[in-house]
Amino acid sequence: MKKLVLLLTILFTSMTGWSKCDFSGITFEKFAQQGNEMYFRTNMDMDDCWRYFFTAYDYQLKRIDTLEDWGGRTGVAFYVKGKYQMRLNVVNVCEKCDTMLTLEVDITIFGNVKLDYKPNIKNCRMYEFGMTNFGDTCTEYYHVVWRADDYIKSMTEKEWDEVTYVELYNKYTFEDYEAYNEESQRTWKHEFRDSGRYLVTTTYFNKCTGIDTFTIHKLDICKPFKTTSTKTITKENLKNVTVVGYYDMLGRNVDYIEPNKVYVVLYSDGRRVKFMRSN
Repeated sequence: MKKLVLLLTILFTSMTGWSKCDFSGITFEKFAQQGNEMYFRTNMDMDDCWRYFFTAYDYQLKRIDTLEDWGGRTGVAFYVKGKYQMRLNVVNVCEKCDTMLTLEVDITIFGNVKLDYKPNIKNCRMYEFGMTNFGDTCTEYYHVVWRADDYIKSMTEKEWDEVTYVELYNKYTFEDYEAYNEESQRTWKHEFRDSGRYLVTTTYFNKCTGIDTFTIHKLDICKPFKTTSTKTITKENLKNVTVVGYYDMLGRNVDYIEPNKVYVVLYSDGRRVKFMRSN
């Protein structure tokens, strides 16, 4: 590579002062992209006079790489965030002139992303969601809500709590979806059909660069409350405490307390207290 770059430098230096050629009919464009893989093409053909080759310049490393020519086309995969320049180097050895056509490439890689969510205080199946806001008009936001398959349903509580997102990605079927959005939507509300385990996948897509990222999130809808540790109650901290709501043992908000059933009362200070109404 170093020898090639040196040779090219000598070649273009030697052409200084050569007569002008007509380069107006030459085209150089990006014609396809898949993720961080980009493909470029030209309308040029090699002949006795005309020569061309593709290169990519890395602004970060200040390095030139020569790319393969697939009959007027080439491709390159960008794995590192930063700015690059695609170049079509053209030489006419008969008229002794040269030129360079360039295309700028700005690769944006998504950083840490998260999904914020909270259940409705009166309906444990109703959730509000919010994806990380990149504040970029090029970024689009998509999500899918997935129901548990046999693999997820068969997990113990400990297995469900400890399963990694890599394992879920490799073993979950991704066949039974409950909801998704066709147009970009960063925040949304969803009422789950039933209680139980779900997955929510989110996709961030930068339509200007073609770069995207994908995340998986576990949810256990209407999971029964776990009682909190004891807390000393005094008259002072009871002054402004109010009842937020009453819930059954599946975490569902209830308006009527049936006799001989266990319920949980949630207070505004965060305390959860089990109780049973007698006949």
